[in-house]
Amino acid sequence: MIPDNKFVRSLLQNAQRGNYTALEQLFKMNIGKVYAIVLRMTANKSFASKITIDTFIEAWKKLKIIREDSPFTGWLIAIAVYKTLDVFRNNKEEFAKKPDLTEIESKDSFENDIFRLPHLERLIFVLNKVEKYSVDEIADMILMKKDDVEFHLNLAIEKLHERYPLYKFDNSFQERISKLPIEIQPDKSVSDEIFNYIYEERMKVAEKEKPETPPKEEVEEAPKKEKKKKEPKEQKKKVQMPEVSIDVSTSHIKKYIIIAGSILVVAALVFFWLNRAKGWNVNVTMGSVLIDNNAVNSETELELNSLLLTDENSSARIIIPHVGDIQVEPNSSLSRTRKDFEIKLNKGKIVKKSDAQTAEAKLTVTTDLADFNEELSSDFELSTSEDINELFVFKGTVKVVVKGFEAVVPENFACNVKKGKFAVPFNPNSDPQIVKLIKEYSGPADPNMVVIVSLAQKSDALSLWHILQLSSEENRPVVFKKLNELVPPPDTVTGEGIQKLNREMLDQWLIKILSEI
Repeated sequence: MIPDNKFVRSLLQNAQRGNYTALEQLFKMNIGKVYAIVLRMTANKSFASKITIDTFIEAWKKLKIIREDSPFTGWLIAIAVYKTLDVFRNNKEEFAKKPDLTEIESKDSFENDIFRLPHLERLIFVLNKVEKYSVDEIADMILMKKDDVEFHLNLAIEKLHERYPLYKFDNSFQERISKLPIEIQPDKSVSDEIFNYIYEERMKVAEKEKPETPPKEEVEEAPKKEKKKKEPKEQKKKVQMPEVSIDVSTSHIKKYIIIAGSILVVAALVFFWLNRAKGWNVNVTMGSVLIDNNAVNSETELELNSLLLTDENSSARIIIPHVGDIQVEPNSSLSRTRKDFEIKLNKGKIVKKSDAQTAEAKLTVTTDLADFNEELSSDFELSTSEDINELFVFKGTVKVVVKGFEAVVPENFACNVKKGKFAVPFNPNSDPQIVKLIKEYSGPADPNMVVIVSLAQKSDALSLWHILQLSSEENRPVVFKKLNELVPPPDTVTGEGIQKLNREMLDQWLIKILSEI
């Protein structure tokens, strides 16, 4: 990625100090670039506009934490890529359709043929050939095996070679790609929405910071009001009522209350026991699924200990009252355990979504490698195979327990669990090299611990907080020193306490880290 020139860096620094003019100029210089990339990945004008807006709003919110050595445009593009991937995950059916090119058709026939590629092939092609992400990086981004990424990439290249035989020579093909327009300007409404949002948020902050002073008229009139005295009203004559006494034994009352309370408790327990197995509805969203080896192609119920299977052509949606919905992707296997609000994911992938207004209970997902405990109203996706679990949290927090160690995975963070290794959450937007090392972190004796610490930036503070607890006593001060530089702990946290892994101090530091990253 080309480093920022002095002018761009100057604009960025001024924008970070709160200069709105510099911010506006900096963003306008990049809106067309970001929109072009997102449009190529999505082939959908509506999605591209929305993602572009979300990208710049996110960039504005996190403007102060951009690394000094990170090119601003590259940083923006990284945000846009991950937001695009989120949209893909949540709108798979929409992207499975052939793109409508009427709104996005270009004068460049080569670009139009990129738009016509199937969405997965197009996404991988744009990331690799246009944006220069490696196959390994793309595999990590889209949670796909490297071989599968290469397969889809080669399919895309072959289809374009069929249309343009002269481009079969790699140099000419890459040269043609380089001629694609760097910028595609979106509708004016896109930039308007970005800057309107920023302006409104700035006004809200200014309004909160403005000291509240009561109007002068109210201050002057207040003493006058105090001087006014209410005229005494005529007192009504009191009518003395005859006393009525009811003689009821206190011991009898207590006895009846205890009996009534016991009956209510027993009734509630019986009702709960009889109904706890009910209410997990399964809607088949594609094909036919198996529940306890019985084919189901419509709505049914998932009972305790029931096993649900989907094949490559089927998927289902489980509606769990007080928790939310679980989308069961193709080639998945899960069962409902005897514990309340718990499932066992044997293989495949699920996407869990909640309704904040109705969520009252927390879901637990167990696998052969870990336990995943969500906080209330969390949204996440989890895939599992024999050797690895891959988690990404869209909203809320998920706690991952491996070998008795609990990892905290907040919103927009991911976490991989591999056989024999600990769970350490990571920021997908971090440097790919450190992300790769964190994924492979094996515990106190990990040889790459020093490299992780040296590469860590502020966005990696949460990962270091976890590694700190997993490090040996000998290495713990090294991690502490780096983490202290990135996010200084609260005054109540001491180095000695952290060295001894004082739970209360660790939690206090965690709260601060989560508030700053």
